[in-house]
Amino acid sequence: MGCSAGTFRVGDGIEHFLTDESGHVWVGHFDQGVLGDRLSEPGIRRWSSAGRPLWEYEAAPGDQPVLECYALNVDHRATWAYPYTDFPLLEVRDGRPTRVRTTPVRYAHGVVVHGGLVAFFGGPGDVHDRLVTGRLTASTVETLETTRLTRPDGTRLGSRRVVCRGPRLYLQEHPGTEWTLFDLARQ
Repeated sequence: MGCSAGTFRVGDGIEHFLTDESGHVWVGHFDQGVLGDRLSEPGIRRWSSAGRPLWEYEAAPGDQPVLECYALNVDHRATWAYPYTDFPLLEVRDGRPTRVRTTPVRYAHGVVVHGGLVAFFGGPGDVHDRLVTGRLTASTVETLETTRLTRPDGTRLGSRRVVCRGPRLYLQEHPGTEWTLFDLARQ
């Protein structure tokens, strides 16, 4: 049985690179890519596994363009993105217009969603382990609680990598030997 592989270019300044159940690739870019490369300019794109562009974010009138994709979550029903500058929560579903919800949360690096609940993880400086849970409304996110996400032993998290899938937030701390899981569905 043979296996073929191919390559294609998805742009510069890649912050997030995730696949969906169809094998399509979702890419979220940071500002150096968005401001310096035509392929990265939309800030968030979906590609077929063969490299054909399938979707890109286009800001509606009155909405801000994506200058940096701070968080990206690819689930089997929807893709969720959280971009700089206004930090809205974008909900992308096949065949539907992108839903934009305003949020009170700034500079999070992870977002997880379960039913009508959402949690944002991270922030700058001393709030790098902040966890803000909220409720989704038609056009906003209403904050329910702000706390800190800690290790199972109660100590604070260190520097880490964040990957989000549906209700699950996976954290890998430096030096990258273990993963910690936060599951919004179990809260």
